[in-house]
Amino acid sequence: MRVLFTTSNWAGHYFCMIPLGWALQAAGHEVRVACLPTQTDTISSAGLVPVPVMDGPDMMYTARLSLYARYRGKEIDLPSLPLHPATGERVGHIDEFDVEEAQARFLPAYNETVRRSWEAVRRLARAWRPDLVCHDVLAEEGALAARELGVPGVFCAPGLFGTVDEELDLDLSTRDLLNSAARDTTEPWNREDIEHVVDPSPPSAVPPLNGADRIPMQYVPYNGPGAMPLWTLESAGRPRICVVWGRSATGIFGPEVPALRAAVVAAAEHGAEVVVTASAEQVAALGELPARVRTLCDFPLHLLLEASDAVIHHGSDNCLMNAALAGVPQLALAMAGDQVVFSRRLAATGAVVALRGLTAEPEQVRTAVSHLLDERYRSAAAQLREEMLANPSPGLLVGTLEQLAVAG
Repeated sequence: MRVLFTTSNWAGHYFCMIPLGWALQAAGHEVRVACLPTQTDTISSAGLVPVPVMDGPDMMYTARLSLYARYRGKEIDLPSLPLHPATGERVGHIDEFDVEEAQARFLPAYNETVRRSWEAVRRLARAWRPDLVCHDVLAEEGALAARELGVPGVFCAPGLFGTVDEELDLDLSTRDLLNSAARDTTEPWNREDIEHVVDPSPPSAVPPLNGADRIPMQYVPYNGPGAMPLWTLESAGRPRICVVWGRSATGIFGPEVPALRAAVVAAAEHGAEVVVTASAEQVAALGELPARVRTLCDFPLHLLLEASDAVIHHGSDNCLMNAALAGVPQLALAMAGDQVVFSRRLAATGAVVALRGLTAEPEQVRTAVSHLLDERYRSAAAQLREEMLANPSPGLLVGTLEQLAVAG
């Protein structure tokens, strides 16, 4: 069987697909990953075969531009001025950047990348003739190729992320309309057209899927390559709290997050060994830290969680799912609207304390950190892990996808 993956250039959206690619290859199937040229090394280092034909806008610039426009239009309140969309530096005045003019220039360029990417994937699919196509959250070129070839298309969700998911505040329906208009060579597509979803969410937190066929899969963490240091296997003689702050949070909102420093200090005050993994910019922005805080740069999260008793993070679905599988209590200092929703969905299990990272007060953060080592949260986290492990592994999913391909 030939399986084509299509991916967007946002690691959190396609890292969740890597283990499924491994399982398909291990079962003897051919897997090709259509991607942007900038993703070639990342995907090949994961052991899959990239086909760098896709195109797409700079996702970080796009996110910063959207946030700037919303702040400028008073649709969103931030504790400080937003970052300049192009430079990533904090602006001194909101009129420093002409967001209306930038949006006017952005839209034609965006439309061109959408059209170019679709035509490239279309040529690849017609030439390679896959039996099944899998796509990530923002790479619906795969769904379109599957529809054109008459083969099944499968949305590979990162967990906690639905198909028609209006709570997320991401305006994906508008994005789908824009993309369909840019691709004038094919019929319109929107998320209501998704028929099959590989979903690793725990059963107690399944997101809205709009009637699509849910194919549950056990979450297998992949966060990029990395070596495991010996100290992660050694007991510190005290609880170990992991603090992870992703590049997306820093790149969109900036490194100055008072709630993050409050969390690190509170964890140290509770006598924990604190391990912070973040970008060099974020670590520098934290300033001088307590003596028992260890800092790492972009360390693979799953390797650290195996040796941690709790975790503090910025509320991304990738962090939430990794920690849920590890069975550790979590403090989610959610930054963006979708992260607030993801965090709330898992907080309902009792394993997650959810706060808004941009507005949380130090006392709220200290109280939340104290909960992380409470037996109630540890017990709920262990139960959530058992839920995650109850889903079938990617290897067991291969047979289901084989049957789907045969049935067409």
